[in-house]
Amino acid sequence: MSRTDLPLTVKIDAIAFGGEGIARHEGRVYFIPFTAIGDEAEVRVRELKKNFGRAELVRLITPGAQRTAPPCPYYGPCGGCQYQHLDYAEELRIKSAQVAEALTRIGKVGQPNILPIIPSPQTYAYRNRITVHAGEGKIGFHRAQTREIVDVARCLIAAPEVNDALTELRRGSRRPESGHFSLRQSGLPPSAFHQVNQFLLEPLREQVLAWAQGTEDALVEGYCGGGFFTGALAPRFAGVAAIESDQRALRDARRIDAPNIRWIEGRVEEVLDSALGEAAQAGGETLVLLDPPREGLAGGAVAALLNRRPARILYVSCNPATLARDVEKLSPAYLLTRNQPIDLFPRTAQIESLTELVRADRPAPPA
Repeated sequence: MSRTDLPLTVKIDAIAFGGEGIARHEGRVYFIPFTAIGDEAEVRVRELKKNFGRAELVRLITPGAQRTAPPCPYYGPCGGCQYQHLDYAEELRIKSAQVAEALTRIGKVGQPNILPIIPSPQTYAYRNRITVHAGEGKIGFHRAQTREIVDVARCLIAAPEVNDALTELRRGSRRPESGHFSLRQSGLPPSAFHQVNQFLLEPLREQVLAWAQGTEDALVEGYCGGGFFTGALAPRFAGVAAIESDQRALRDARRIDAPNIRWIEGRVEEVLDSALGEAAQAGGETLVLLDPPREGLAGGAVAALLNRRPARILYVSCNPATLARDVEKLSPAYLLTRNQPIDLFPRTAQIESLTELVRADRPAPPA
């Protein structure tokens, strides 16, 4: 028997970002997907490194208290969801803890002010869009860690209208042989990016709007997309500069009729410095709103913020690790005052949060 076929009996004591359970055995950490804290399980080692290994669940010996039966027949092979085997309260607790851990360990924030997570009103049938893949005679989602397609007739986290579109795509003579297909609810803007949880769209926007209240005169928004936040925020400021590199998204954004908005087409890392400079010339203080992709801020964006030092930064993140990295990079000039996790992606390992960073020479705003 090779070492990578080695069976082990382990107990899960934590859940890592990404959803894998963590167990320790003879001085090595093992990561095992689809496990829960408190599980005693037999696992099979699949990969060994110097200090850690990866394993797969073979059988549960004793299930943890927060384990539940996943309702989706594709759960496990399909790479879309990671937390269907946990009750929802435990998923929320894990996600909050993962944000705090990232900000402490990576961001070097001594005591991050993590507010109680905002749950999703529905944990299934919430997604207003999905992307499915066709090939090999199948239509569905990629298997975890591979490009293999898992054939999926219905996605439980997708809204009914989206599943109707999936049914139509899979039907008879219209069934495609290959390709990638974005299936959306009616009424969504055609741009590439839009927040996916139909039940938390307004709560997220209202949270940003509430935190944007302050003494700043100007708003500079990076990664404005189709203007999801821009239109709601514009009346609050004398001037708004909204930056987006995607032409399709910017076409949607320009439908917002507000004379104080200046739309800037370009990469945030390339144009943020000049946008901040122009806002400063108008007088008063500037608020910056950032909603970057999972990769976080590019170096040019961080450099612009440290160079111009606007009064406050509101940072919408879907990746605690890159958020924490950027918080640490900005720490010479900014203090983290609060973080609000929002569960935009129930049953998956993704975590959305809103973070406020205040320039170190300014008093923190009231909570």
